Amino acid sequence: MTSLFYFFLNTKDILLKTDLSCNFREEVYLKDFIYKLDGTLKNNYKIDTRKVGVQTVRAIYQDKHGFYKTKKFNIEVHDVTPPTILVNSEYTVTKGYDKRLEDEILCADDYDDNVKCNITGSYNLDEVGIYPLTITATDKYNNTKTVDFNLNVIDERNTEENSTVTPEEEQYTAYDEVYKKYKTENTLIGIDVSKWQKDIDFDKLEQQNVEFIFIKIAGQREIDGEITLDPKFKENIEEANKRNIKVGLYFYSYAKTPNEAKKQAQYIVKKIKKYKVELPIAFDWENWTEYNSFNLSFNSLNNIAAAFIEEIEKNGYESLLYTSEYYLDTIWFAQDYNNVWVAKYGDLEYRDNYKLWQLCSDGKIDGIDAYVDIDVMYLN
Repeated sequence: MTSLFYFFLNTKDILLKTDLSCNFREEVYLKDFIYKLDGTLKNNYKIDTRKVGVQTVRAIYQDKHGFYKTKKFNIEVHDVTPPTILVNSEYTVTKGYDKRLEDEILCADDYDDNVKCNITGSYNLDEVGIYPLTITATDKYNNTKTVDFNLNVIDERNTEENSTVTPEEEQYTAYDEVYKKYKTENTLIGIDVSKWQKDIDFDKLEQQNVEFIFIKIAGQREIDGEITLDPKFKENIEEANKRNIKVGLYFYSYAKTPNEAKKQAQYIVKKIKKYKVELPIAFDWENWTEYNSFNLSFNSLNNIAAAFIEEIEKNGYESLLYTSEYYLDTIWFAQDYNNVWVAKYGDLEYRDNYKLWQLCSDGKIDGIDAYVDIDVMYLN
C-alpha cells in the first residue's frame, strides 16, 4: 500500500491571487483563488458563500515530484448588494391613513435582518394631495438603495365610487377550456382548494377530468399564530382518496425562524399518516405586506423555507415552494429550489424548476360553487 505524505509548508510551488475575496452567494471554487500552481490541485471544491465574513480554506495538491502538500489560507465573503425597496413610482393611500409608511413599504436586504429604512420629504396623511418623497434603505455593510416616489393621498369617496363599476357579465376561466388548451402527455391538469371552496362535489370533479388536487391542510393567521387545521381538509382529502384523484398539499406559513418552519412540517407529517399523498407538499409563505414586521433578510427567509422542505423530504414526501413569479425573481433564491409552484396569471415562460403552474384564481368548474385556482403540473 502506498503511503501519502502531506507537507503543511508555505511552499513556493503554489501562489495565491492578491484578492482573496468574493461576494455573498457568488459561485466560486478553490482554484479561483490560486494564481499559479506547480503541480495538480486535488480538492477543487465549491466555496460556501452563503455566510458573510472570513473563512479558512485548504488546498491539497500534488507537486511535480509526486508529494502531497497542503496550503491553508483565508478568504473573505463580502455583501455588496444594496437593499431592496418594493415601491412603484406612485404609492396611494386614503385620507386618514394611520400606519407608518416605513412599516408598509417592503424594505429588506439580502443578508442584513435589520436594514434601516427612512423616508424623507414632507407629507400629510390627513390632507389630499400628491407628495414627492424619497425612501432610502441602508444595510450594516453601508450598501444603500434610494427610490423616489409620489405619495398620493386620496379621498375615500373616490375609492368607493370606483368600486361600484362592475362588468356587464361575469369574467371567469372555464376549467374545460384550460384542459383542452394545456393537456398533453407531459402535463396533468388540476385545481387547488381550501375552505373557501366550501362543499365540493367530487363526483363531478372526477367526471370533468380533474387529474389532481392540491388541498390546504392548515396554516397560521398571523405572526406567532397557532396552527389551524383547514376545516375542509379532512373531507377534501378523504373524498379525493376515495376516487384516486392524486393529492398534494399546501401549508400557509407565518414562520419567522427555521425551527418554527420545521415544527410546521412535523405537524403536517403527523396529520397525513393515514392518507394517500402522492404529490408534493408546498410551503406557502407570502406575507409581503407585513414583511418589515418580521425583521428577516431574504437569506433568513430562504433558510426558513429550507428548514420546512428538509423536514418534509426527510419524511419521504416531495416538496414545493409556492410563490408568484414576481417574488421568485425578487426575494426567493430561485436556484436553490428543485420544485417551484409558480403563480402567474397570464402567459408563462417555462423554467426547469417549475413543477406546477397556477394560471388563474377565477376558475369555474361544475361541482364547486365558488371561484377556484386552476393548475398545470409538468411531469418531466
